[in-house]
Amino acid sequence: MEEDMDRPRGTRDLWGEELRRVRKVQEKLKNIFKNYGYEEVETPIFEKLELFTKKSGSEIRDQIYHFEDKSGRELALRPELTAPSMRLYNSDLKSEPKPLKIFYFGPCFRYERPQAGRWRQFLQAGVELIGSSRPEADAEVIALTNDSFESLGMEDYTLRIGHIGLLRRILEFGNVSGEKQDPILRAIDSKDPDRLKEELKASELAQEAQGKLWDIIELRGGFEIIEEAENVLRQVPDADNLTKNLREILERLEHMEINHFEVDLGIARGLEYYTGAVFEVYFDEVQLGGGGRYDGLVESLGGEPTPAVGVGLGIDRVAQTLEDQDIQFEPDDIDAIVLPTEESMLKEGLSIAKRLRDEEFRVDTDLKGRSLGKGLGYADSRGIKHAIIVGPDDVSEGKVTIKNMKTGEQRQVLKENVAEKLKG
Repeated sequence: MEEDMDRPRGTRDLWGEELRRVRKVQEKLKNIFKNYGYEEVETPIFEKLELFTKKSGSEIRDQIYHFEDKSGRELALRPELTAPSMRLYNSDLKSEPKPLKIFYFGPCFRYERPQAGRWRQFLQAGVELIGSSRPEADAEVIALTNDSFESLGMEDYTLRIGHIGLLRRILEFGNVSGEKQDPILRAIDSKDPDRLKEELKASELAQEAQGKLWDIIELRGGFEIIEEAENVLRQVPDADNLTKNLREILERLEHMEINHFEVDLGIARGLEYYTGAVFEVYFDEVQLGGGGRYDGLVESLGGEPTPAVGVGLGIDRVAQTLEDQDIQFEPDDIDAIVLPTEESMLKEGLSIAKRLRDEEFRVDTDLKGRSLGKGLGYADSRGIKHAIIVGPDDVSEGKVTIKNMKTGEQRQVLKENVAEKLKG
């Protein structure tokens, strides 16, 4: 019995307008990344499993695709691109001038329940700035993120900025340190108060620290939030240095004319390696991207202590949001189709098409031996701008006929002037 060959659950096929939108998002993001001086890198789709479990723990196995190869090596399809980038840095790029500024695009994979806007295979874009601990480095990555969404013409997105270092410092103040902090931070990230209460109860976090933690994660607003945080954290050692760091980042954002943000000290991010300022971008409570500072990640993967800050953006979600906002991008139209009127004109037609492509026109040819009428119908259905009609009478005079498919206007031109007429 013949079986249906459906695509795997949690994946999708892309074509037409939807794929064009995805590619336009990538194109515009790449322009922004390059404008900030970042250089593109590419890493393998699969890595050693340990790369992802070393920092995130063995529980991540349930969330990713992992397997043994034919030699018994434990490998995994990458669930994100920051860890592979840091692995690349440790192996090949650590002697490069600092700060090292890299960007990437690529598919990632997570084994999670498929739902609207979440896929088991998804496209991620991102940048990593490695080698600077200064607040302007954090501000640059945040500004780059904001500029990326502005370049797409997106409306009503929210940029939220927090500082996970403050949350970690409160937990240390309450005698919860190291990996014991991770379940609490994940509970904060979930935005589920009941889950957080359970984790705090299990952690035995000191009562005074619990009160400060609840007060801090509820703070949202503008610059005034930092002063409120300073009051809450007055007895917490070293907290003043962290609030100063956040204030300096926000000041540098203002210098860069980035004012479209909200301070949200309840941001924890879902990955355990963040250490300082963190930020997220939302549209209607759908997260489109996020990032922050992760000064310990390079070292945890076998490198020297190295400061770093970065951001990851979900291209699929961004493209879907643009569709929801009815933001359109101009399609890459085909400039012309060459239509020989008879078989004897095929050689001439193919030659004309080749010369136009050499001049970087997008040119189609009739590959089915259609009649002229059907060829013009095909050109119209594809939205092709011009038809170049190659007939024996014109060719005998060194000419062809160009038809504007939108207006219907036709005119004879010399073959050597076709490119000039298409530009006009």
